[in-house]
Amino acid sequence: MSGPSDSRRPVSSGSGTSPPPRRGGGTVDPPRERAVVAPPRRSTVVEPAAPDAARTGGRRRSPTKSAGAPAATRAARRRAPWWLRIVAWVVAVPVGLAIVGIPARTLGYLDSQKLLDVLIGKDTGRYLPLAVIVVLWALVTALLVQGIVEGGSWLLRRRRERRAGAAA
Repeated sequence: MSGPSDSRRPVSSGSGTSPPPRRGGGTVDPPRERAVVAPPRRSTVVEPAAPDAARTGGRRRSPTKSAGAPAATRAARRRAPWWLRIVAWVVAVPVGLAIVGIPARTLGYLDSQKLLDVLIGKDTGRYLPLAVIVVLWALVTALLVQGIVEGGSWLLRRRRERRAGAAA
């Protein structure tokens, strides 16, 4: 029978890892010793709560991101409220179409005949006027959204500062 000296049995190191692969002849390589490497130590810095913690809802910012930045720059990096971003898109899409479509129509770049050609034409050049309009519409809409979000954030921040100044 097979005993402890049988070379065909897998050798277990007790570490829960799989046994080393067998090589030709049924012999098993001896287990390799592994160097134990300690993970690097991280120092933890505890800082007092920021004086503007009440305004930020108790959230703290990472000291590495905003430690050297002035307070006005840190405040400018806050995200706009979700409702302002939704309003910006709802307003900017139709306004952007009007800003691009009305001049294109009055200048004759986009008329009913060209729109009809898009539907019933046979060549690929029929899509060019429509593609130009769509690209310009996207660009104008993106600029409008950016302006609305940035301007709205600025107005909200200014209003908040006025209320804080009036309350103090």
